[in-house]
Amino acid sequence: MKNIYLFVAITGISFICCQLKSEKEDTLTPYVKEIGNKGKTKEKPYLTAGDKAYIIGTQDGLFPDMGGHVRGEMGGIWMHPVKLADGFWMKISDESMTDGIWLMEADEYITYPHGNEFLYNNLKDLQIKRFQFAPNQEKGIIINYTIRNTSTEARNITLDFMVKTDISPVWFSKENGIPDYPDQIIWDSSSQLFSARDSLYDWYMVWGTDHPVLSYEKDCKGPVETLGQGKSGLIRTSVEIPSGKEKTVSFVLSGSQTSNEDAVSINRRLLKEQEKMISEKQTSISDLLKLSRITLPDKHLETTYNWVKINTRWLEMDLDGFGRFLGAGAIEYPWLFGCDNSYALQGVLATGDFELVKSTLTILKNVSEKENGNGRIIHEMSTNGYVYNKGNTQETAHFIIAVWKAFLWTGDIEFLQDLYPYIKKGIQWLTVDMDTNKNLFPEGYGIMEVRGLNAELIDVSVYTQQALEAASCMADLFREADLSNEYAAKAAILKDKINTEFWNEEEGIYCDFFGTKEQAISVAEGAIEQLRLGRSSANDDNIRFYEALISKFTLFPAGAQRGWFTNKNWVINTPIETAIAPVDKAIRSLDKIRNEHCGEYGPYLSAVEKKQMMTISTGVQAVSEAQYGRINECLWYMNKITSTLSRTLPGSINEMMPDYGCPVQAWTIYGLAVPIITHIFGITPDAYNKKVVISPSLPASWEEMKLENQRIGSNSYDIHISKRNGKTIYVVKSQEKDWNNIIRIKGLSGKTYELNGKTIKATTDDIVLTELENRIQFN
Repeated sequence: MKNIYLFVAITGISFICCQLKSEKEDTLTPYVKEIGNKGKTKEKPYLTAGDKAYIIGTQDGLFPDMGGHVRGEMGGIWMHPVKLADGFWMKISDESMTDGIWLMEADEYITYPHGNEFLYNNLKDLQIKRFQFAPNQEKGIIINYTIRNTSTEARNITLDFMVKTDISPVWFSKENGIPDYPDQIIWDSSSQLFSARDSLYDWYMVWGTDHPVLSYEKDCKGPVETLGQGKSGLIRTSVEIPSGKEKTVSFVLSGSQTSNEDAVSINRRLLKEQEKMISEKQTSISDLLKLSRITLPDKHLETTYNWVKINTRWLEMDLDGFGRFLGAGAIEYPWLFGCDNSYALQGVLATGDFELVKSTLTILKNVSEKENGNGRIIHEMSTNGYVYNKGNTQETAHFIIAVWKAFLWTGDIEFLQDLYPYIKKGIQWLTVDMDTNKNLFPEGYGIMEVRGLNAELIDVSVYTQQALEAASCMADLFREADLSNEYAAKAAILKDKINTEFWNEEEGIYCDFFGTKEQAISVAEGAIEQLRLGRSSANDDNIRFYEALISKFTLFPAGAQRGWFTNKNWVINTPIETAIAPVDKAIRSLDKIRNEHCGEYGPYLSAVEKKQMMTISTGVQAVSEAQYGRINECLWYMNKITSTLSRTLPGSINEMMPDYGCPVQAWTIYGLAVPIITHIFGITPDAYNKKVVISPSLPASWEEMKLENQRIGSNSYDIHISKRNGKTIYVVKSQEKDWNNIIRIKGLSGKTYELNGKTIKATTDDIVLTELENRIQFN
């Protein structure tokens, strides 16, 4: 009977809901199981995710003021671009506790893929479980309190459910003339709902219950005070519970940006259809997990991979006026980003959610075209539509790469045609507008937003080189031969320049940036300024390092140009990540980074300061190792990421490893899905031409691995690889005919193998697969 209460919609249909819970639990069990915090991370945030509305609070079940973008207001209930409420609180009472008890601190918190649960066990003769979820495509949330009477007598429990509104605009609204105004609240006796609205804007919310309302109270005092100009409203109801039994009471909060009537309609629909909605939410997550399903001997890696796919689903937002896109991270960055998506969407492609990728990239193009118009891709747009940063230089190049990879996976020529004109503008912006000295190294900020680091950066140059290669392929596809040749020629020159002018032979790694002596001094001074802002004595050694660096730089002749080290930022690995580094330089750099630039969880953001590590820097290093066939080393970095699962939020990984920053971060999927799908399973897609190359690389400690339902264009693949009795067996299944499927086995040429029972002498490393199901055996 465990957890049956989660799915009880209203008293009277509990048996039906129990059946639903059991059935749906079975559909998710093969992929993930719920994870509890065992009471250890009570003060840490959680996310009840929805694409139209969500809840953020702390794992003790409370709603403290939290967050920085809108100071103290990033938690609560949100319906972007509007916050609806600071939170909700429950007070229970009966004859044995006439003054009542506020449920102030849950004993345990549990994450489910589709919702959250809070357990309150330290109550006399009562056990209370609070389950909440945000239905798909609905501007509202559902909260179910299931109360079990463990006493020997029936009890009549009174419940006071209080909501504190805070109907207010998202970050970067006040700066654009959209201030917060006081809320207004009324009780509607006919609908038995509380209604609230902003006193100026058409922002509305309502809340109510499925049980009869005994009384209500406005402007009541709750257990805590919160920031903002909201109002409080309390609904009182009651429930009779026989001895040894449990009953559930449901509450719904809903909102609208059009009318109170719309918010009421949503509220009624959620109360009426919550059984159906939770089933749909579970099914959608189960369907997600079925795509690109992996079975590995490393069960922790397998489980983490599944949770990261779920985490990505949690960050999807369907924003009115824009559409569906992947947000960057909860709780501080739920809105649209260029950089974050250019990484994250590569992982989303590998795990099969093509629709989300195409929608996100199209929205990025549309917003950028409206904001910039010149090919430049934005960095960050709040959900109110205002762009905070028009775009760092690398984001335009990175976007072009992501678009091309989306085309390779999906084969969607109409999608590519739609974005191609703006991509051509982007290449022009990178190679002309941002290359004022005409050396092919674009100028401007890159991924590392370091004070003063506004130069010709390694990551900008590398991603521009990759963008030129991608744009050349696009131009060729659209029969613009001259343009294709021009882009290809520039890409070839830029690749050579990166590997000569950015390379430092003495250090054995690539430099942070290329520029003049004066720029190098300026960057070092910027680093000192940023460290001093940190006001930490721990920064003193680093300040002395940069001061010594400046003294060293002053010895160079005025105007001297070369590659420079200042921060030794993690992005110096981008030539390796993209496989444009010669093998000797790549291996030397990989070894140096592993031995000298890494902390407990992977590369430091700065190998000089040696403080912070992130999932993206470790993930990119995993990809870098895989690009040069070092799968065991790649696995080492992936395991650093997986070791941080559930450190602060059960079922999730923090942005900053091991346990701070956003507790849910989109780009984490890049460092797991890309190495696993494109390198370990070795998939290189070309969906438009119906061609797939599979070049698997098993880690040394693995004997078997399986990939199922791998989407490539309209096709789907299953791949099963195992080692038995000194032989390696490959089984590859394709759902569609007329595809050019190739399996590439390193070192096969000149050796004998079996294909579908027939012995063949290999003349190359490639085997053409002619059947829908193929079995290859190789000693």
